[in-house]
Amino acid sequence: MEQELKLQILTPSPAAWEKICQHPLLALGTTPPLPLHALYYDSRDGVLQRARLAYRVRREGKEWVATLKAEGQSAGGLHQRPEWNVTVSSSEADLRVFTDTDAVALLAPFLDSVLQVVLETRFERLESRVDRADGSQILVALDRGEIIANSLREPILEVELELVTGEAAAVLEMGAELCRDLPLLPDGESKMFRGLRLAGLIPADASAIQDKTPPLRHHENAGKALSRLLIQQIQQALTAARQHWAGSSPDTFHQLRKTVRSLRALLRFCRALDPDKRLGSARQELADWFHQQNIRRDHEVLATYWEALATETGTEIAPLHSWLSAQAETTPAQLGQFAAAILKLWALLLRAALYSDQSLQDYVEMHLRRQDRRLMAAGDAAKTAASFHALRIRIKNWRYVILALGDMWPSKDSKTLLKMLSALQEISGAVHDADMAGQHLAGLAISRKHGLAFSAGMLMGYLHARENRQRKKFSKYWERLENASRPWG
Repeated sequence: MEQELKLQILTPSPAAWEKICQHPLLALGTTPPLPLHALYYDSRDGVLQRARLAYRVRREGKEWVATLKAEGQSAGGLHQRPEWNVTVSSSEADLRVFTDTDAVALLAPFLDSVLQVVLETRFERLESRVDRADGSQILVALDRGEIIANSLREPILEVELELVTGEAAAVLEMGAELCRDLPLLPDGESKMFRGLRLAGLIPADASAIQDKTPPLRHHENAGKALSRLLIQQIQQALTAARQHWAGSSPDTFHQLRKTVRSLRALLRFCRALDPDKRLGSARQELADWFHQQNIRRDHEVLATYWEALATETGTEIAPLHSWLSAQAETTPAQLGQFAAAILKLWALLLRAALYSDQSLQDYVEMHLRRQDRRLMAAGDAAKTAASFHALRIRIKNWRYVILALGDMWPSKDSKTLLKMLSALQEISGAVHDADMAGQHLAGLAISRKHGLAFSAGMLMGYLHARENRQRKKFSKYWERLENASRPWG
């Protein structure tokens, strides 16, 4: 079983490459690069691809090695699937070289298929073996080259951490240390998958295979079930981080923050299952990253509001939009810091699942009722801007937890409650946006730059007028929430 963490190098500069090569954790030293040339085979109609099989023959130094990989899991950059390797005499396709019983059974239907090269890779690899403190051994591969398909080329620039002996948590921990120091981000796509997309053999927007997480069951152990759910959300957060890196837009950043907020809400919900606070440091690192990004998100939201308002009123969008966008860009996304915290958290959950002597249903219902009571009490006490903001956070956290636990109840039973929470989250967000506009725009509104001052004052006035309407609307929906049925119990 192959288990490896793939990390894409985000900065293609020679300086970044040299920094990676010299990182002490990788222990690459002065090892000469190994040239690798791989040919990936399939039939004209893609029978192996449909069977979730990957077959390649690769020249490694002076030898040719045939490799078969079967269907497995790929999520958050961690690739886990069966693999068989056989030394062969040439690059010719021949599925009969595999003699392992499982491999023979998988290939039996395809032995008479006419195979052809569908893509190839050419790259140089620096390798080392690293012994970890827990006794695990990890094979490090630093690759630089290209994928070639249909006369098209795509660069290869990545680090692979393959587990030789030990637990999968070891590669995640090592990945966390590297992401903290170097411009790296977990990558869920294999070279073959990228090549198939480049060749046009899979859709351009196709995603790599994902971990098939089993649904939640009422009577399973709460600790094990919620650990599994947390890992699933960790993987989704890493996917969102990669999508933001690729798209780098306010929309992708907003989606990343939503995914992280959902994960943080579930972590809070599980705190009773972590009495020794093993997850505490990773949870705090994630919170630190999230709060560092608040200013960026604030300015992006204000830019969106201003664009809509200026368009509606026929006002010049610039220079306020340009100023807000520039302010947002002053806060870097710090995806390496984010990935380090997430990988660390994932490793901790693999090392030891959360502990509970309760069933999932008992734990969930008890703690949702407790959150419900606290939420209602906070709503009654929300008189100031600070207390209203705290109430807004409670609403978000409660909604995200209920959504994450959606397998527990039929959708019809939770539909009304989630609808009320979604409306209250949106309304309270609009109130918060007015407060946030005052924090960021008040100084600008009285500046000597007439164009900026006028636009800032106009946007502040619009958002504060909207705030008064939203507060009245909030009261109506809050009353409905108090009377809405709960899906548990």
